[in-house]
Amino acid sequence: MSMSKLVFSPFDGSRDEEVRRLSQEYPHKDFQLKSMKVPKEDMADYLETTLQSAGTQSICLRANGKLVGLIALKSLPWMSEHFGMKMYAVPHLLAGFEGPLVRARLLRYVIEELQEVDFLDCRIAVDDVYAAQALEAAGFRYVGTEAFLGQELKRDEPFEPPTDIEIAECSRADRQQVLEIVEVTHIHNRFACDPLFCNDLARSLYRKLVNNCFNQPQFTTLVARCRGAIQGFIISKTNETFSELVGKKTGSLDFIGVRPDNRNRGLGACLNRAALQRMARQGAQYVGVRTLANNYPALRITYKTGFTVTSTSLHFHRWIKRPKSEGPYLLLG
Repeated sequence: MSMSKLVFSPFDGSRDEEVRRLSQEYPHKDFQLKSMKVPKEDMADYLETTLQSAGTQSICLRANGKLVGLIALKSLPWMSEHFGMKMYAVPHLLAGFEGPLVRARLLRYVIEELQEVDFLDCRIAVDDVYAAQALEAAGFRYVGTEAFLGQELKRDEPFEPPTDIEIAECSRADRQQVLEIVEVTHIHNRFACDPLFCNDLARSLYRKLVNNCFNQPQFTTLVARCRGAIQGFIISKTNETFSELVGKKTGSLDFIGVRPDNRNRGLGACLNRAALQRMARQGAQYVGVRTLANNYPALRITYKTGFTVTSTSLHFHRWIKRPKSEGPYLLLG
């Protein structure tokens, strides 16, 4: 590849149809797609949709007029507000050449040229060695390995909770108890593995994220009530855009929490089954869940309720500006 004729430009859907080729040639999620029974052509359609979605900016790299790479940035507005910084995820980092060079140049362009970017959060397939090399060369920090699990749903799957447990949709009056559970349970997350976060800050992030789910129609929160108090919760989500493009109704289990004094009594599995039954009755055909690979309690529950691992990913963070230390949020390092 000639290094003298490289051009960076915003993605243009009417001109950059070669992006489909980059997507279809990407080999690192094939088993996950096969497990979901989703053709790569449909995933290419979905990729094009995400590149032009609100809050996303995508940058192409061309060499001698040929598209050789693409990076997409997705704004994280609630997190940006929380920190007072402009924070972005990197949902796509694709290259048409072997080796880390194209990916590294795309990352460097974002870091050096886009002055509004303060933080980048990037997830890559665990076997995407060239992307990992590029991220390390660009100063990203590894913060955890994530497992993606999935299962096909059956509408007639029977489930009845134990007689002493009532499972119902979360009411407005229940929300405070759910948020209290979040603060004592969500310690297995990539933010807790980032030395620029203290544990209190990582927990407050998840409290805010769960609180945001309450008022969004694609999320449903179920609670488990026992002995007059809420002992656990689970949040599920329908993926409408993805479902429409691939012709299969899909969803995910996004958050689960059980009070520490009620763990190891089957309540987590009970919540999982209740959420899956509800989604199946609403027509969901496939459900996925993500969790850190060292979150063994969550893995045990997902295995117990029918999930199997279909892919794993590596998470990296890059702080271009250091987060502010305000109030109770004390930074390490």
